[in-house]
Amino acid sequence: LPIFDGQINSLDIVYLGNSNPHINGGFGFNLQYGDWSLRSNFNYRQGIKIVNSAKMGLEEMFNAYNQSSAVNWRWRKNGDQTIIPRAMFDTAYNFLGSDRYVEDASFVRMSYIQLVYNFKKKMLKPLGLRRLQVSLSGQNLLCWSKYSGTDPEHSPGSWGIAYDNSQTPRSKSVTMNLQVGF
Repeated sequence: LPIFDGQINSLDIVYLGNSNPHINGGFGFNLQYGDWSLRSNFNYRQGIKIVNSAKMGLEEMFNAYNQSSAVNWRWRKNGDQTIIPRAMFDTAYNFLGSDRYVEDASFVRMSYIQLVYNFKKKMLKPLGLRRLQVSLSGQNLLCWSKYSGTDPEHSPGSWGIAYDNSQTPRSKSVTMNLQVGF
């Protein structure tokens, strides 16, 4: 048990997790039924901790800048039950490294999915076509994670710690493709 001595120093440092995942990998499947086919690819990471620096900046209550709406539930008076500390204007205590900002960033992401339909040759012959294929594909459409930031997929930096500085998340895209053979 930690002993409260009224000082915040190196003796108060505790291990909060590792920015290297326990498990990292991917999987996919291909299904075909008649003229339809479905292809997919997923990737995942399990057991990775990230410092949510963006959240830290939005809940610092240090200056007059905009803050997250979460600070409305900050500690205000004795008896308040909350995980958000009191506002301390011009004092840097609220955004020091803390377990409030270390989050589990485990995830499963649907990296790629494609649905393809090949039209039957009997239907195409009267049109003078040899082949007609329609496909719809998507990238990064879904990500399952309990992480509160914009994207749980971050890598450790030079100090071995993964930080989320609210970078732009991976873009999502949907593409429709039409292949015609004469």
